[in-house]
Amino acid sequence: MIWSKKYETGNTQVDNEHKEIFKLVQDVIDVTIGNADATVEDAIDFLANYTVHHFKHEENLMHKSNYSEMAVHKKQHDDFVAEVLALRERVKNESDTSKNNLDIKKVVVNWLTDHVLGSDKVMADYYRKWLSSL
Repeated sequence: MIWSKKYETGNTQVDNEHKEIFKLVQDVIDVTIGNADATVEDAIDFLANYTVHHFKHEENLMHKSNYSEMAVHKKQHDDFVAEVLALRERVKNESDTSKNNLDIKKVVVNWLTDHVLGSDKVMADYYRKWLSSL
């Protein structure tokens, strides 16, 4: 996954964390096609753990600013973590690299790009407006 300006939310810390997540997703893809030394499970675990850390940060921003869509946004986060953990098990048990890459694209890449371009941009805009009203 390649980071580009279109993914920027305007919140430097959130954007930096997103950049790291994009890098970790690419690491997972590299492992599944044999371009890295880690195991797929380890790469996915690292991605999942970092993502949980990032989601907590976003959720703290939403809580602090009384974001009205926090419950919906948090559910999206929770659902994604569950999907990544389920993906880990599927990848561990599937030897077909092309199927693994398709699953990673469907579960991780598509979700992440949609979420960052949609929910995260809306939340960051709300947070920015909230900060400027203080």
